[in-house]
Amino acid sequence: MEKISPPVRILALVLVLVGVGGMLALRTMGPSTEPVAIPMPAAKPAKAAAVAPVVKPVVRPAVKPAPKPVNAVVPPTGFPVSVDRALRRHEVVVVSLVVPGARVDELAAAEAQAGAKLGGAGFLALNVLNEDVARTLLNKLETVQDPSVLVVKRSGEIALELAGFVDRETVAQAAANAAS
Repeated sequence: MEKISPPVRILALVLVLVGVGGMLALRTMGPSTEPVAIPMPAAKPAKAAAVAPVVKPVVRPAVKPAPKPVNAVVPPTGFPVSVDRALRRHEVVVVSLVVPGARVDELAAAEAQAGAKLGGAGFLALNVLNEDVARTLLNKLETVQDPSVLVVKRSGEIALELAGFVDRETVAQAAANAAS
């Protein structure tokens, strides 16, 4: 068996590394999104008089439609639209921030609803997993924690923010205080 000289080994190693690097580069580049025009070979005409000129198709790059601008309607209070609707009907609205399906959040919302009824206020449960609702709330509040209860006056002012589970008596008292 013959020995392979060190320069040939180094050359073979360099070629392998360049090949692997080239394959990795091609894999990371991905497919091209630009259309490619493939020229068609012209057929040889049998008679010169019957030959029509070859028209090459014009290939235009694909134009993606511009994304529609998001025009989120921000109500006058800065809360989601549903809160503004509730504030038109009630002087004070109790807003429960919940994650649907979370047992504690559902219990907290039920207590807040009962407290709102006792305190003579409107009630609204907001799903904080809804991106539009969460974004609007974060613009209005510093943090959003679920479950939470907000007591909101018609002016859009937050009379009281209660984090965590709150019983109905506390919510009723907060709603009554906000109304007076």
